[in-house]
Amino acid sequence: MGIVDRFADAFNRRDVEGLLGCFTTSGSYHDLFFGPHAGQPALREMFERMFREGRDYQWRMDTIVTEAQRAAAEWTFGYTVSAAVSRSEGRRIRFRGMSLFELEGGRIAAYREYADTGVALLQLGFKPEALAKVLSKRLPAD
Repeated sequence: MGIVDRFADAFNRRDVEGLLGCFTTSGSYHDLFFGPHAGQPALREMFERMFREGRDYQWRMDTIVTEAQRAAAEWTFGYTVSAAVSRSEGRRIRFRGMSLFELEGGRIAAYREYADTGVALLQLGFKPEALAKVLSKRLPAD
């Protein structure tokens, strides 16, 4: 099993220690919703928060391309919002995206992901005007 599959497997099991074991000590993770995190303490905090705010995770890596120093994966991600996010509790969220993994010594040194966050935000119950406000902040600067 390659690093991308180990990562997804640990995530789906909500295994924080298993996830941390996929990363280098100074590894970084840039999440679409939780932002950038670097280093084991910050990654632990982010994963623990994710698992408090969601349940029934299903992160399926549909296509994986790997070489020694990097990997890319197209994926389908789904979960159910927990009571920790009261306005969206019980909603089932599902969307597709892509991740890039920079690797060092078989571990993840840097992770970043890309997806249409608007699809997820609509499923979370954001109203169109709130969605427009959130997404406009993510537009690249000229």
